[in-house]
Amino acid sequence: MIKKFLSLATLLAASVTSVAQIDSTTVQLEDVVITASSKFEQKRKDSGKPVILITQEEIEKQSVSSLADLLNQYVGVEINGARSNAGQNLSYFIRGGNNRQVSFLIDGAQVNDPSLIASDFDLRLIDLGQIQEIEILKGASSALYGANASTAVINIKLKKASRKKVAVRIASFVGTNTSAEDQEVSPDNVSNSININGTLDNGLTYGAGFQHEYVYGLSAAEPLDGSDARGDKFNRVNGLGRIGYDNRKNFKLTSYVSFDEYKTEFDNFDFTDADNETYSRQIRWGTNMTYKYSQQGSIVYNDVSTHTIRDTRGGSPTVFDADGYSLDLYHKYNFNLDAQGNNQLKTIVGFNFRTNRFESEAVPFGEDGFIETANADDTNFQIYDPYVNLALETASGFNLNAGARYNLHSAYDGEFVYSINPSQQFDLHKGTLKVYGSYSTAYITPSLFQLFDRSFNLGNPDLQPENNRTLEGGFEYFYKATSLTVSVFERLSENEVIFLTDPDTFASTYANADGKTKVFGFEVSMQTKLSDRFDLTANYSFTDRIDNVVLRRVAKQKVNASLRGLLFDRTYATLRYQYNDPRQDAFFNSTTFATEAVTLDAFQLVDLDFSHKLAQKDITFFAAVTNLFNEDYQELFGFQTRGRNFRMGVRLGF
Repeated sequence: MIKKFLSLATLLAASVTSVAQIDSTTVQLEDVVITASSKFEQKRKDSGKPVILITQEEIEKQSVSSLADLLNQYVGVEINGARSNAGQNLSYFIRGGNNRQVSFLIDGAQVNDPSLIASDFDLRLIDLGQIQEIEILKGASSALYGANASTAVINIKLKKASRKKVAVRIASFVGTNTSAEDQEVSPDNVSNSININGTLDNGLTYGAGFQHEYVYGLSAAEPLDGSDARGDKFNRVNGLGRIGYDNRKNFKLTSYVSFDEYKTEFDNFDFTDADNETYSRQIRWGTNMTYKYSQQGSIVYNDVSTHTIRDTRGGSPTVFDADGYSLDLYHKYNFNLDAQGNNQLKTIVGFNFRTNRFESEAVPFGEDGFIETANADDTNFQIYDPYVNLALETASGFNLNAGARYNLHSAYDGEFVYSINPSQQFDLHKGTLKVYGSYSTAYITPSLFQLFDRSFNLGNPDLQPENNRTLEGGFEYFYKATSLTVSVFERLSENEVIFLTDPDTFASTYANADGKTKVFGFEVSMQTKLSDRFDLTANYSFTDRIDNVVLRRVAKQKVNASLRGLLFDRTYATLRYQYNDPRQDAFFNSTTFATEAVTLDAFQLVDLDFSHKLAQKDITFFAAVTNLFNEDYQELFGFQTRGRNFRMGVRLGF
């Protein structure tokens, strides 16, 4: 079966240019430097696995997008809910997984919200204007990144200080926000931001930023009876401050604090219009330090603290107060195995610590006031993880990345996870071919909500951790400005945490699934330069469960493609295309009191955007049309999606 799909993937890669249009949002050429696969700086061709790097330049080219919209363009990534109302809950279906199987990092330290169902990170809190670059490492990576790193690690790197003493960036955008049925043109999406940063002569670095976004016009739910629904508002404020020191030799220290909050309206889960509202605020503060004490050795320290308040006022009012802390301390040492330094062994010995806690209050059905439903003294856990990682790079082109970690959880027995990732490079005329394979294990403990929730009486303290392993193989080919990547993977999970509802009593809870879950898939991505003026990229992903169990809301086949061209001097246009296969979904019918399965139709989206930069000043104008052909579709049953919308704006730098 693996051989059959590998042959098909290669065929698709060879013919992908016949269906593609591009986007230079992915930089994957062989000399690009990435860090995610080993925590060492490596050239793209030396990394054991394909790593997606989204640079600052690529982020700025898509300023009209949200972070979730941006991530949705990459192979194997599906952020479900990103195409709907701005406040819609997001599901992270990466390689057919779910939210709890993705590890999010900010500047190298894991971030999350302990009160969320999956204890994941809420991407709705982040504005693209805060971000310098993003790395995406797919596949099981628990050995290097700890619990939850099962399907992907997404490392968000905040903006660094400019080498100038004072650098200022100001941006302002305005646009529409309507469904396919309602095409009334009005300024319902407005965002403004300002960022100031710099480096002084004495090595002091600083930065400060403020962003505000207001979105109105699109209802969250699409009433099943065809009645009109009021628009639901989304209002977000972001603030970020950084200060540090960089001696430009061997020591760098940065501390930051960020304030991110949003208020969003939402409708009832029976798809009727309502005045429900959620307020979410997260304060994060963290420190990053690198000390290079010799040519070969350095010490790295990353940590982040989060304090989150989430207040939901609707049919079942709840208030969550959650705290999280993550620390990652590791020692890096590079051994030269020959006098020329052509053969190297890069080693990491590290320690990771995490702690989560939350408190909650809720108004029980039929009551008027809040009561305590979780106390931090009972609702908490700690994780202590020592780990090692080795990266061997040889002059012959053979590389090996291997690691191991011992996960010690305060509520469970210790668990050993490991990974092994060999790769081999071949010089083919003027190109380079890299063939790789990997076998990795991951360990995912249940979230605090899944264990202890009493707000909705869903918690199950008897839940056991999930274990899974991922087998992956593939190749990357680089030739001048062209790259081609083919990956095949199979993931096997045991004790997966699932949501169960008793069909007779309608009582619901979380439980460990019987049996095993198998997910198989393959991915193809390519990038090439058609001429001095046009670039082309495209990607294709196939994801399915081997045991014939439906992956809800996950398309078996997904295609992204885009074409970016220089139309005139300093004027660029980008045409993007996305296709999603039909997907299975389910909803609770409040009339029949039964869960009903539905099939969501396939959909295709075409976006077009333009940018123009002035010759003498750092001023760039943007204009975009999303869902150009006004496709009417659903990504979640019963909820609206955005139709054709327009957005324009300007960014100034000085």
